[in-house]
Amino acid sequence: MTGEQSPPPAAVSFRVPSEFHEVPLAIGADQDVLYEDLRRFARGYWGEQEELEPLRALTEAMYAANADQLVAGGAIYNALGIFPLGDSTDGSEPPERISRATLTISVREMENPDPYLTTAGILETLDNATENGEAAEVLPIDLPAGPAVVRVAGSRATWDLPEGEHERFFVHIEVWMPFPGEDRLLLLSLSTPDTQDFQHYQAVLADIADTIAFGEPEVSGSGTADTAASAVSPFASY
Repeated sequence: MTGEQSPPPAAVSFRVPSEFHEVPLAIGADQDVLYEDLRRFARGYWGEQEELEPLRALTEAMYAANADQLVAGGAIYNALGIFPLGDSTDGSEPPERISRATLTISVREMENPDPYLTTAGILETLDNATENGEAAEVLPIDLPAGPAVVRVAGSRATWDLPEGEHERFFVHIEVWMPFPGEDRLLLLSLSTPDTQDFQHYQAVLADIADTIAFGEPEVSGSGTADTAASAVSPFASY
């Protein structure tokens, strides 16, 4: 249904909450630029303490390995969300916990004769995948920028560790939206291991989807987030 090649820059804009900290993708730049951007991100995330250098190096390497794959899949935005939850409304009490999520926004090539027909095809395809054994819920929605499809699914990841098998569950929320006048698809994908915060993240992604605008002037040249968020250490901030 969709291609995996990276499309040229797309005229689309959206807004994300300040709790999302953009992870550099260095679209259109060389590897040296990407690694320097990731070094700044890792320093911002972990802070400057000397003893945290191994964690900074690990963060840089992990996101660098993932960047090429994301860009090849059409990603135009990738971010780590750090949300303090359960605190007092006036900020006088510390949060009960810190919840985390990743957000990836991609543009993919796809035949799109009409957004409503295309949305119906996406809905049918995702429904069929659900019937074939995937545990997911798929619903059509109308957004200010046009018709779209929401998909909510769960997954389980396992790791073999010295002390035994470790497992973790994830919730994935996606918004599939055809461009109004191009053979392209916009895909918003949010994933979190904090499954108890599903309703919170469902509302977060809905708010982002409501801000989507096609044909807007581009901010950074790749189609983009209108946000002042920057990489901030969760340990220093919360």
